[in-house]
Amino acid sequence: MFVSGTDWFLSSSVDRRTLLKGVSSAVLGLLGSACGVSTPSASSSVAGSSIAGSTPSETNMAAAESAPASGSIDSQETVYVFNVGSKDVTLINAASRQVRETRPLGASVRWLSNEQTYWDGGRIWTYDFPNNLVQAIAIDPKQVAVTKTIAGLGKGPGHSLVVLPDKKKAAINVAGDNLIVFLDLETGQVDSTLKTGAFP
Repeated sequence: MFVSGTDWFLSSSVDRRTLLKGVSSAVLGLLGSACGVSTPSASSSVAGSSIAGSTPSETNMAAAESAPASGSIDSQETVYVFNVGSKDVTLINAASRQVRETRPLGASVRWLSNEQTYWDGGRIWTYDFPNNLVQAIAIDPKQVAVTKTIAGLGKGPGHSLVVLPDKKKAAINVAGDNLIVFLDLETGQVDSTLKTGAFP
C-alpha cells in the first residue's frame, strides 16, 4: 500500500507557527477522540513536529494534509507517528482519527523539525544511532520504509541531520567523536568532517 496525499507537503516549506498550530489540532483531536469528545473539523493548517520524551515510548509526529476528503482514504490527511521504542511508524487517518496501520521501520526516528531541512526532493533524511553508532537514514514517505542508510559515521549519540540547500549534501553531528560529518547523499559517502568542541 502506498501513502498518497503528501506530495504537496513534502515540497512545501511550513513555518513554525503553522506547524505547531496543525500539530496541536491533531493532538487535541486524537485526545478528544480517546475521551469521546466531539471536535470541529481538522484545521486547514498542516504540520509536522517532534515530541520527545525520555522513555522508550517517545514518539515523533508529522502530519500532512491533501485536498478535502472525497471519501477516498488516500486523499485524506495522514498523521505519521514515529515510535522510537518499537522502531515503527503508525499511520493515522486524521479525519476519522483512526489508526490505519503500523508499519515496521527498523529505525528510531527521534527528531524531524521545520527548523531543519530534512527533505531532498524524494526522501526524508534523518539519523539513528543503534549500538551508539551514528548513521544517516533516508525514508521514502510513500513506502514508509528506510530506503538508504549511510552507516559508520562515528560514536553517538547523534542529535540532528540537516539537508543542505543544494539538496545533494547533508550535515550530521556525531557527538561522541566531537564531529560534524558532511555527507554526499547521492553517493552515500562521507564528503568531509569538521572537528568541533566537546559533544556537538
